Amino acid sequence: MKINTKKYIEAFLKIRTKKAEIKPLTLNQPQMKLYNAIREQAQQGKPIRIIALKARQMGISTLTEAIIFKKTATAKNVTSAIVAHKEDATKNLFEMSKRYYDNLPDMLKPQTRASNAYEIVFDTKDGKGLGSRIKCFTAGGGAIGRSDTIHNLHISELAFWNGDKKETLMGLLQTVPNEPNTLVIIESTANGYDYFKELWDRAVAGENEYYPFFSAWWEMSEYRLPYNGFELTADENKLKELYSLDNEQIAWRRWKIANDLGGDE
Repeated sequence: MKINTKKYIEAFLKIRTKKAEIKPLTLNQPQMKLYNAIREQAQQGKPIRIIALKARQMGISTLTEAIIFKKTATAKNVTSAIVAHKEDATKNLFEMSKRYYDNLPDMLKPQTRASNAYEIVFDTKDGKGLGSRIKCFTAGGGAIGRSDTIHNLHISELAFWNGDKKETLMGLLQTVPNEPNTLVIIESTANGYDYFKELWDRAVAGENEYYPFFSAWWEMSEYRLPYNGFELTADENKLKELYSLDNEQIAWRRWKIANDLGGDE
């Protein structure tokens, strides 16, 4: 029986919010946009391949982890891997998956057996459970995941990986079969001219099978502040017209630049 992924995520998976509260994961606008891109590839019978150029705090990693968790915790013999750019990020992504599991209703929790610090094994000691697992790795530590067959792969913050990111990524990608039920999501914030940008540019040009996903900051409805009547600059008026922004969005942008970006546009 097929399980509707969006319904499963929003009904059963919980996250820690920006206010440090544990609440159900309800997809925001950028997450819904990404979900639809993934669903479209799946409906076409294609292997799911996404490269996402993202802003921070939009929940792209959160949704990716949720989809991978669902695909792993509800099917047999699935291996999923998550590769982050540094150790604390690896820990955070693993804890996200662990939180999904810990907050599942008991009737939906697959059995687990003992595993290491960054792995969840959905199985029993006698091997009669799902036989599926989620592994988390940190890039830059030599060959990782090369002995596995990986069905779902999350590459996080590729532009910030240490070491030879191209060689590491190519080794990982070769572990993922070119099959319709597999998933690869490569996501990162921008970091200048690097290998992530090369992949992105090739996706935009249609030179690979990756769907180039981008969501701008103004697609987040919460990114608004009260407008107090200040006069907009020429650049702000241009942005407002070009992207159909309202004054509350311009107010948020102005506040963000002044307070979190050192005044540097």
